[in-house]
Amino acid sequence: MDPAWCKGSRTLSDPRIAAIPDVHGHAKGEHKTFAEERPIAYSPRMLFLWFYHACRRGSPRFMMVSDHINYLTFEDPGAVHTVRRALKLAEAGDLYGAAETAGVDVGHAAVVSQGLRRGMRFSIGAEVDNDPRARPDAQNIVDAMRPDGLIRSVHFLTIEHPEKGPDWQWGFDNPEFVDLYDVVGTERVWELYMTKLLDDIEKLPGHIVGHFYVPANFGHWPDQAKLEQYENQLLDACASRGMAIEVNTRYLYRDNPDELKEKYRAAIFRLMKKAKAKNVGIAIASDAHSPKDQGNGFAEMLRMLDEAQINEIVFPVGGRLARVALRATKEHLQKVKSKEPVQQPGSSISGFSRAELGLPERNEAEEREAALAASPSKTGHDAGPRKRASGPARASKKPAKETSERETKADRQAKAAAEETAPESPAKTEAKSKGKAAAKPKAEPKPKAEPKAKAELKPKAEPKPKVEPKLKPEPKPKAEPKPKAEPKPKAAAAKTKPAEPAKAAKPAPKPAAKPAAKPVAKPAVKPPVKPPVKAAAKAQKPAAKAVKKPAAPPQKPAAKKAAPKPAAAAKKKAPAKKAPAKKAAAVKKAPAKKAPLAAKRKVSTPKRAATKKTTTKRR
Repeated sequence: MDPAWCKGSRTLSDPRIAAIPDVHGHAKGEHKTFAEERPIAYSPRMLFLWFYHACRRGSPRFMMVSDHINYLTFEDPGAVHTVRRALKLAEAGDLYGAAETAGVDVGHAAVVSQGLRRGMRFSIGAEVDNDPRARPDAQNIVDAMRPDGLIRSVHFLTIEHPEKGPDWQWGFDNPEFVDLYDVVGTERVWELYMTKLLDDIEKLPGHIVGHFYVPANFGHWPDQAKLEQYENQLLDACASRGMAIEVNTRYLYRDNPDELKEKYRAAIFRLMKKAKAKNVGIAIASDAHSPKDQGNGFAEMLRMLDEAQINEIVFPVGGRLARVALRATKEHLQKVKSKEPVQQPGSSISGFSRAELGLPERNEAEEREAALAASPSKTGHDAGPRKRASGPARASKKPAKETSERETKADRQAKAAAEETAPESPAKTEAKSKGKAAAKPKAEPKPKAEPKAKAELKPKAEPKPKVEPKLKPEPKPKAEPKPKAEPKPKAAAAKTKPAEPAKAAKPAPKPAAKPAAKPVAKPAVKPPVKPPVKAAAKAQKPAAKAVKKPAAPPQKPAAKKAAPKPAAAAKKKAPAKKAPAKKAAAVKKAPAKKAPLAAKRKVSTPKRAATKKTTTKRR
């Protein structure tokens, strides 16, 4: 028995024994007699418990199951994928899910879960040989398993049997047919073996060449020179195909004569040194057919590896040969670090900033200068960061319109004050003098100002080019909506109603429209009511026109708005006599209570004109 498994053994103190990968194990059990061997199907429970024993023992930390090809069945791929799913659940901590998936107890799943969390890894492959009992579609079954690794080996040779005749498949490593060595001869056996092995390595898939010294199981060794020649041929073939060689420890822990064991140790030690010199991977395998033999003989193998100064062992994972370091030496760490790709500093892909990576901050100015020096064709604009062609704020007049009404009124008042200080034209002074005289009674005389406004609008359109630049800042009618508060008291309701349509502003003409509509319904017979209604309708039409025209270019509407103001002021002065009649009619027909409600309601100018036209037609 291997002393590494004995209680109190000093070899157990070396953790590298558990780190040696075991790439060759048979979960389907020991061989039976040649005539009794039959295919055995995998089950998730069988594979899971094979790994469970390794987790309970804590070694080997890396292990692969690889059964013979003649044992394959159609159930094997399904079982392999199921146990892989169970191992993932166990690693994630889902013990009940892993136990249910693999068909084992929760205690088994807990042990495997702990082992996987400690870093143990398990692979599933196959030992692909030339067994004539294998199914003709065995390779398809192996491909369906998606094996982590394939071990290429030879167990049968084609010979001429003295009784069975030529082309007989001889299982030369089976103890049942040992007598045929005397018939065929040792040298011939090795020749046939090397021919078949090298042909399979060259033509068939595989990752590892299994148990190279299998023809010497019963002590049949060729000449030393011939043996070393075969070793060199093997290593050359593996190096050309990127395959590794397997060092099998089964011969060391089985019951074999000590003399043969010593010869076997010398042969495998020589082979490992040659493999290291030719940069061929080395895999260690116990070739266990029972869980108790997993990792058996690895303590002795570790001593041989140290003598040969070998630190890296290969292990198949996902169809490739991963390397496992037995000791993290300074040279090994430097070698591994040199092979690692350089991480991009502070990018969205890496997810780390320059400060987290311990890198100095970037100087953009220096980088820009360096870029310009490297490529003189580029300008500073091309080398620097991209900027907006224009600022975020627009210089057009649109944002001025988007401002609130209070701000625009304040600006207009400031402009008006500035214009007052500047020298003005005679037409402008006249308009101002008239506007000041009629500032308070603006609301009252609007109804009679209609005919004058129509007559005055046409002659004032001629001097537009002269007046436009000067009259731009005269939005006084817009800046003077303060008398809006006048229609609120009940006593002054009659005065404000006719005055509002003259403003042509937003809320002013509203009360004039409603009192004109109300007398149409009941007192249509009274003659004194008709002239004020028509006057109000006519007064509103120029007001509507004045409102529509501001949509034109910014200079023209100012002139148009300024033009009707003096006319309106002149009109307001003349009809001061007829104002009391209107007040009386308005007081009788429109109650003072409804005046504030009408003032609140806002009606658009086009609607007002439409309502007034309908009222005039009815009358």
